[in-house]
Amino acid sequence: DSILEELLQGAEVLVHLAFVLMRLPGVRPEEIEKQNVRDARAVFEAAARQGVRKIIFTSSVVAYGLHPDNPVPLTEESPLRPNEGLYYGRAKAAIERYLDEFEKEHPAIVVARLRPCTVVGLRADPAQMASLVNPTSILVRGANPLYQLVYEDDVAQALYLAIRKDLPGAYNVAGDAPLTLRELAELRNGRVITLPHFAVRALMGALWRMGRSPFAPEWTDLLRYPLIVSNEKLKRAGWVP
Repeated sequence: DSILEELLQGAEVLVHLAFVLMRLPGVRPEEIEKQNVRDARAVFEAAARQGVRKIIFTSSVVAYGLHPDNPVPLTEESPLRPNEGLYYGRAKAAIERYLDEFEKEHPAIVVARLRPCTVVGLRADPAQMASLVNPTSILVRGANPLYQLVYEDDVAQALYLAIRKDLPGAYNVAGDAPLTLRELAELRNGRVITLPHFAVRALMGALWRMGRSPFAPEWTDLLRYPLIVSNEKLKRAGWVP
């Protein structure tokens, strides 16, 4: 929108938070991916035209990909291997690849990339929180990966730190001491049901199509594979989770 140029006039820092996270039934994943990538690029290019000095992009640990051979922990130097079947990770990784070229074209602009894990808290995404506090947890049989969370105020502090200080490059934003999905359920005295992967995917798909869950079936791999990142780099910059 043309108003974007007006809003950015005189701005020193742009914090990019906007993203379509959840896919609605009837919407193709490719449409969401295209919208997320296209709109982010438009915002960054407008910022460059308006002389913004710093861009902070909230990427995601999902850009690393959900794979059985993921090292524990992943570091900022780990390659981005987004899953072919998960539009969200593909879009985050695509924007980061675009930023690689953007930084070369605009060396005077500081570009910080924050990669948060699952954000929790009183004001966190209600659908995300519901999946973590429901009395019953559905787990994939034979899988019990570690799961990492970060508190919403800690994410805000990370963003504030990147505004105050120049933090070029990528930084993982995640809490300490990850727990397994089963341990998270046990902490709240929840009931755990295990099903084969195909059954969990079918159940997630059915609940999603009925509007009972925001998670499309492509998110099932979150229940199967570890996605644990090191937060040491951000700590060295002064962040305390």
